[in-house]
Amino acid sequence: MRRAAAATMMLIGASNPTLASEWIGRWGAPNCAREATIIGLSPKQLDLSTFETYCQSVRSKKQPDGYELTAQCSGEGRPMRVSFFIRVEANELTFTRLRGFDFDPKRFRRC
Repeated sequence: MRRAAAATMMLIGASNPTLASEWIGRWGAPNCAREATIIGLSPKQLDLSTFETYCQSVRSKKQPDGYELTAQCSGEGRPMRVSFFIRVEANELTFTRLRGFDFDPKRFRRC
């Protein structure tokens, strides 16, 4: 029974990158200390409040070199549709390209 459940979860995760994504979680730059820049990424929301921006996820798509996250963001000014291209290696997340909204830093560690 447990094997069947585990196999089903693996199949669901493999067919839906949002559920199985390694990018989901809290990330900090340069680390996760109190004074660090902290962001939160989930399948439904991208918490970029450090940059005075909040985003509702529209889509996540696995790419050969990482993930493309498309979101509807709001902050100062009018709402905007943005795309973030990210790569995760071990416990490091890097924003490799940003379309529609730019910020620094680009490299974060998992908290």
